[in-house]
Amino acid sequence: MSKHFAFKPAFAVVLCAATIVSLGNSSGAVAEDQDAARPTLADLMALTQLRHYKLWYSERMENWKLVDYEFNQLVATIDRIKKIYPETHSLAQANLITEKTEPAMKELRAAIQDKNNKRFEVAFNQITDACNQCHRAADVDFIKVRVPWKSPYNNQMFTPNPDSRNRP
Repeated sequence: MSKHFAFKPAFAVVLCAATIVSLGNSSGAVAEDQDAARPTLADLMALTQLRHYKLWYSERMENWKLVDYEFNQLVATIDRIKKIYPETHSLAQANLITEKTEPAMKELRAAIQDKNNKRFEVAFNQITDACNQCHRAADVDFIKVRVPWKSPYNNQMFTPNPDSRNRP
């Protein structure tokens, strides 16, 4: 019986040590999982590019509900970039994005509320220019954004009240 009790303290020490090591490893694994789940700046910029395009094209189709939706999605994506990547390339990216885009975003929001195509076009060009200004400041000026001219998406109807039977 005494042999049985002699192993209990040793077993408890081993069990505690294994638990501590396991917890240490699991917190590292959680951190790795969180880092893996965090979108890269490039991922968020690709999403921004998608939003930029869809905002433009939905306005061309005069689908103002979709314009408003895509504008809000664009703002949310930009806000997420500023939150997750406030600095990059030793640059205060969040401040730069705000400084370059905020005036044009206010104009764009007003154009959308007024459903004013001409005002939208001017503000959209300003947003596009702001993107390129940020790229130059971040030393990635080889990434040039422009106003789209055609749709790369043939699997979404952009016209208001689309007939799902329509084919291109």
